[in-house]
Amino acid sequence: MSPRFRGGLTAAMGATVALLLVGHRLLPNWRGMGNTFDSGLPWLGLAIPVLALVALARWSWLALAGVVMPAVMWAMMFGPTFVRVTGAGPRDLRVVHQNVNYANGDLAATARALRATDADILMAAEVPDDPVLMNGTVDPAFAREIDPGYPYRFPDNPGVAVWSKYPVEGLPQPVPGVVRSRHAIIRTPRGPVSFYAVHLSSFRPDQPSVIAGRNAEMEALARAVQGDPSPQIIVAGDLNTATTDRELSRLTPLLSSVADRAGTGLQFTWPATLPIVRLDHVLTRGFTALDSRVLPMSGSDHRAILADLKVSGH
Repeated sequence: MSPRFRGGLTAAMGATVALLLVGHRLLPNWRGMGNTFDSGLPWLGLAIPVLALVALARWSWLALAGVVMPAVMWAMMFGPTFVRVTGAGPRDLRVVHQNVNYANGDLAATARALRATDADILMAAEVPDDPVLMNGTVDPAFAREIDPGYPYRFPDNPGVAVWSKYPVEGLPQPVPGVVRSRHAIIRTPRGPVSFYAVHLSSFRPDQPSVIAGRNAEMEALARAVQGDPSPQIIVAGDLNTATTDRELSRLTPLLSSVADRAGTGLQFTWPATLPIVRLDHVLTRGFTALDSRVLPMSGSDHRAILADLKVSGH
């Protein structure tokens, strides 16, 4: 090959990575493959150091130029998350979410860790039922650790449960089209908050019908939020949707991600031992995000997330 074009293959691969980064949502979503590729998008950055080593070994300016393209694109997309400064000032509300895991072997330990966060609103997914009654009642080992600090709890519901320091107005209702969900108005000192507790269907790359079900639930959730006139909205839960998944764009025009606004780093939550993707989210309207954190492991297969919020304009 002519020295002028040496490294052309490496440059072409770098350009391809850059195009995939910037245009991933344009890829067809056949059988959920687009969703799957979206979910792993940050990890595409691992190709960049490999290509850089090849370019250096070839000692080709063309190859090095090809590596710069995806490096710059990745840095523009994900770099700001590593240098973000959290907000300042006192919080009005702290929201914590945890997928507890039905198979959790130490519910009491997980509950104690959640209680220690001093959350104003605590949302939990996959809280096991009472092993004796099996009627949708929260397992006593979990409830007795949480209940004393929270005078208000949403009605027990397989899939989600919510504890609040502030009164809950009326009877919480399921979100139409979202099986594991509850919606209620919580009367906080800073005004009423329209709170959605959700646990969307699982994301399984090997089962396109399951992905389709999750996508349909995401659409239903977006419809509910779009039709909600409340000035202050919080959606919290296990959305089984990565931050980069195109399906999340149904909600992001309507709500702001606390992690995007105030989190540091990629803030992955699953699996707990070595997180590779963020499936758990707190999304808001009418709030300023002060802080977003992923909490240490506490017995579940997900890590909990914490969001500190201030009512906009206060």
